[in-house]
Amino acid sequence: MLSALFTIFVNVIGPILLLIGLGALLNVRRRVHVETLNRMSMYVLVPAFLFVKIYESRISWYGIAQITYGMFAPVIALGVILYLTLRRLQTPGDTRAALLVGGLVFNAGNFGLPVSELFYGVHGARFPGMTSAADGPAVQGLLIMLSNLSVWLLGYGVIAMAKGDGLRGALGFFRLPMIYVIALAFTLRDTATVLPDWLYGPIEMLSVATVPVMLLTLGAQLAKDAEWPRWRQIGPAMAIKLLILPAITALFVWWLGLWPWPGAQLVIAAAAPTAVNTLLLSLELEGDARTAADCVFWTTVASAVTVTGVLMIVQSAAGS
Repeated sequence: MLSALFTIFVNVIGPILLLIGLGALLNVRRRVHVETLNRMSMYVLVPAFLFVKIYESRISWYGIAQITYGMFAPVIALGVILYLTLRRLQTPGDTRAALLVGGLVFNAGNFGLPVSELFYGVHGARFPGMTSAADGPAVQGLLIMLSNLSVWLLGYGVIAMAKGDGLRGALGFFRLPMIYVIALAFTLRDTATVLPDWLYGPIEMLSVATVPVMLLTLGAQLAKDAEWPRWRQIGPAMAIKLLILPAITALFVWWLGLWPWPGAQLVIAAAAPTAVNTLLLSLELEGDARTAADCVFWTTVASAVTVTGVLMIVQSAAGS
């Protein structure tokens, strides 16, 4: 068992930590302009990546529906419980919003995607129901789409309303390009439209660049925002994000009949740390950026251990 854990850590988590560490070192030595990198990812790289993954995907609409409710059902159930608890504790509105989003929104892109690519690259079509190793990143690509839509739509709503901005603040979501890119990609996919090489080639290059750039950006962001946290707030958020959410997702996956596939990937994805987008939202909407930054930083640090454990548990459960 220890040997298997070590193999997963070295082959899957190790390369991710290496790129994150490189980004952190670069920011410490050369002061990277993280905001520019984040905006480039938000408005160029992520839309290009989502376009390619959707345009090339072969997942049926029924499969998309399964993955969608398998992802959102545990998040909504846990979110209601967490919201009522924080409200009962009379937590301030902006801090409540940061803890809700930080505890429930997982980093599907610049952490979850490389985990899926490296894990299935090593283990292949590991779970019954998979047709090839490409199925893992394909499902993760769909989760990235759903996660981005939810974090920006719901995140805008939660943080804007916590600040008292109401519906007007939440409508800022519709200024983002990804919703229009996603709609276009599905339309082109379902109509079997073939894009010319001069257009699709650059989009593919941007898509390939997404993961390394986002990992370097994550490292630079973590180095910039690293502070000793307020454990009384961050500790419960870490437990919810890294332990409780994957466990609740596993229960829903079993209950909804999605095990072993695509349920295994849903559990793996749910174990990822808090998404950096939650910090970007807090900064953009002037929410509790300190709490959001602490959630991102400390869940990412701890996820090196917890995600390794989840990968091991899911792999063993599927093989039993």
